[in-house]
Formats: sequence, structure tokens, C-alpha cells
Amino acid sequence: MRSPALRRLLPAIAVALVLSIAIPGHVPAEGAGVRFPGRVSWIAGGTMVVTTDDGVAVRVDLTEVPQDEYQRLAPGDRVLVIGVLDRNRIVAITIRSLEP
Repeated sequence: MRSPALRRLLPAIAVALVLSIAIPGHVPAEGAGVRFPGRVSWIAGGTMVVTTDDGVAVRVDLTEVPQDEYQRLAPGDRVLVIGVLDRNRIVAITIRSLEP
């Protein structure tokens, strides 16, 4: 026989489990991890465009990155972007300056 405490707890656990399955998690966690170096082309608000060494312009979403990691960056600075692929952009987790 189940204990009274467990009987009261079971519905809450069931609801939490159903909600965790029904409500999608944070989208970036679902994408493929990426890491690439490049040069900052421009930064505006929560978006940065980085041009890779191959000349490809990549849109980078900065909303998950602490502002102090990118606030001093300027066009032309070399950076390492670490994040996840989300549709047509990279959602950055961290931005590292490669400037000396």
C-alpha cells in the first residue's frame, strides 16, 4: 500500500512530467553545437554578424550571452563564437575576443 504522502505527491509529479513533455524547452538546446572564429562585421542590439575566414557572413543572436562579453567588440575584431544552430542563425552561448 502506498503512503499518504506519496499519494498526494503522485498527481503533482504526473502533471510536471506531462508539462515537461508538452511544453518545448529552450530552442537553442535542440540545435547542433557550433564553434567558429571570424571577424565582427557589425553589432546592433542583440544581433551581431560575424564573417568567417572563408568569407561567409553569419548572423549571431546575442540574447543568451552576458553583455560584458561583447560590449567592447568593434567591427574588425577577431572573435570565437560558441553556440547552437537555430534555423538560419547561431544562438551564441559565449563570445570570446581573439584580439591580443
